[in-house]
Amino acid sequence: MGCYALAIGGTGNKILEGMVYLAAIDGFYTVQNGISRPIPEIRMLSVDVDSACGNTTRAKRASEYYEELRSAYGTFPHPHCGFHTALTVRRWNMNLSKRAMSVDKMVENHRQDQVLSNALYSKTESALEYSEGFRGHPDLGVLFFADLLNGLDSLRQMGQPDEMNELLDQIALELSQGETVKVFLCGSIFGGTGASGIPAIAKFLRQRFPDSGFELGAMLMLPYYQVPPAQRDEEAEIVVKSSAFLDKARTALQYYGMEGMIRDHEKDENGVFDALYLLGLPPESFVTTSIYSTGSQSQENDAHMMEWLACRCAAAFFRTGFRGAEEHNIDCYYYQWHTRQFCWESFDSEARRYRLGYGNLLKASALFFAECYPTLLRCTTSGSKAARRVGYCAPYFSRLSRQGGGEQAKMERLLRSLYHFLAFYCNWMIQVLRTLPPDMCQNKAEEAALPDNALLDASLMNQLYLLLKQYGLKPEERDLSVYRRACAALQKELDKLVISRVPDRYPTGKVIAGLGGGICYGQGAENALCSFFSVLLSAVGEEEML
Repeated sequence: MGCYALAIGGTGNKILEGMVYLAAIDGFYTVQNGISRPIPEIRMLSVDVDSACGNTTRAKRASEYYEELRSAYGTFPHPHCGFHTALTVRRWNMNLSKRAMSVDKMVENHRQDQVLSNALYSKTESALEYSEGFRGHPDLGVLFFADLLNGLDSLRQMGQPDEMNELLDQIALELSQGETVKVFLCGSIFGGTGASGIPAIAKFLRQRFPDSGFELGAMLMLPYYQVPPAQRDEEAEIVVKSSAFLDKARTALQYYGMEGMIRDHEKDENGVFDALYLLGLPPESFVTTSIYSTGSQSQENDAHMMEWLACRCAAAFFRTGFRGAEEHNIDCYYYQWHTRQFCWESFDSEARRYRLGYGNLLKASALFFAECYPTLLRCTTSGSKAARRVGYCAPYFSRLSRQGGGEQAKMERLLRSLYHFLAFYCNWMIQVLRTLPPDMCQNKAEEAALPDNALLDASLMNQLYLLLKQYGLKPEERDLSVYRRACAALQKELDKLVISRVPDRYPTGKVIAGLGGGICYGQGAENALCSFFSVLLSAVGEEEML
């Protein structure tokens, strides 16, 4: 089975980043004979005309760190928690350097087209350069995507490489081999790129692949936040306004309904989607984003719980059948909310899987930042004698110096990749909690009544945030003694989650003691780090990850 995800626009790429962390806990899986198995691979394509978009860049970097760790696990000969699904993330370059980058440029040599352009678009709309995104104007995006998709075959004939054509070729190959191919599109329908790109690309794909083995789904994000008032002249420049979000979403949904975008059955030749997933919030639950940008590198808007739920919808699509006896699954879905507040139980049937997966990864990250990383970095740079002096490092890293400089360098690179990936993950989780609607937050009494391993401890998250904010993503460039002193507050919060067995020696004694009981698997850097991190993930939770 081939699985593909196309992230369209800024919101789509925010969902793509969340999908990386879902893959880390094996949240993409199929169920066969009652046994869940991780999906082997998901190929992802980022579709955004704003190539410098901060959210797009962040998702790409997170996937690269994830894939380096997953590749290391690929050589690990023992069972391990998470990191089983390979992620191939590419960005569609769209040959933007050779393409007219505004409506004005497209029609400048055609008199009749100029007249039509003047009738359809304002001067600010027709002058807007596509490289800045469509600023919430899907009418501009529709024209762009029509021209873009219609030119794909010409690129192929000229032998010019193109990421979308390569994806189409891979899909065609898998279908010719009798495999089922599942493609999932995600983005917002109240902005510009997602609202215009999803229907255009979906229709293009359905026409290109009418095969019964081709299954197409989409995540349509309805309004779920609002943006600060624009501080710009609306007459001279296009601005994004929250007041228009609901009207744009309503218009888009009417289009999907009138065009019959959802198939009636598996042989429906007119319908497009096998499954549509709708996610949004009522206006009273909107939170105004503290950091908002309409495009370029500054567009690195905070993650939101709705994008987390969107990732779960993507996973549901990949493990759901839509043909034969499962034809009845062809439908439009909305997320069934089972709790008043946002908590692990909000994931209903997958609450335990998510609590153990995300929760253990979060607590392992806290311990890694506060204790393990500075210690391991010192061990790799000071040699095996330092590793032997630290009890929980010795079983894994004391033999590493025998492998020469190449393995030492590889270990340092893997350690930094693990640090960066966990830092990205913690920042993402902090942003989700920071943007929770007030009416969906648990009060203090409700939090206190929950067992420690069932909640995301607010104090712990606050200390993680302060630590990452103060020291950025590269503590190895700073004085480790200063770094360790800054971790003191974090360690105190971690103690509340992990009860210490050896309080006099280690502030997180229960976990540290558990790490010392491992065995050094193999001789390479990959095996040493993977065995260590696997034990760390298992030790921080009272129950094993699924």
